[in-house]
Amino acid sequence: MSDPLTRSLDLVLRAQKGDRAALDALVARYRDRVLRIVRARLGAKLRERVDSEDILQETFLTAVRKLDSFEMREEASLIRWLARLAEHQITAAADFHGARKRDQGRDVSLSGGSTGGAESGTRFFHATDSTQPLARIANEEEQRRVEACVAELADEY
Repeated sequence: MSDPLTRSLDLVLRAQKGDRAALDALVARYRDRVLRIVRARLGAKLRERVDSEDILQETFLTAVRKLDSFEMREEASLIRWLARLAEHQITAAADFHGARKRDQGRDVSLSGGSTGGAESGTRFFHATDSTQPLARIANEEEQRRVEACVAELADEY
């Protein structure tokens, strides 16, 4: 029986060559771990708007599209990569829902005045970036630490 790195590496290499069974085995092997990561990273407010299964599905769709560029160096490489892809999906969902919330009722006409949605003509949404650089750096550092800790967990956890 081979060690986990050899099994995962074999599956990754076969999946990169188009082996559907190997890809299915990878998804089955890492699905629950990635789902736990997604559930741990989704905040309470975002959890009300987004289903963690949807984030999981988008994460694996992205992984399949980018699998050719993935290089596995150790057993934890794959789960760290999948965790980063999941984090990007969570961030995209948070950005989308945050922008929708910010922009509700804040239509702006091309002439510059607020329309409140009543004025006919071309309108666009005015979005502002409220993310502070220091907070973004702190969040990224926290994300790296969480991913490192999760990568060290045994499969049963």
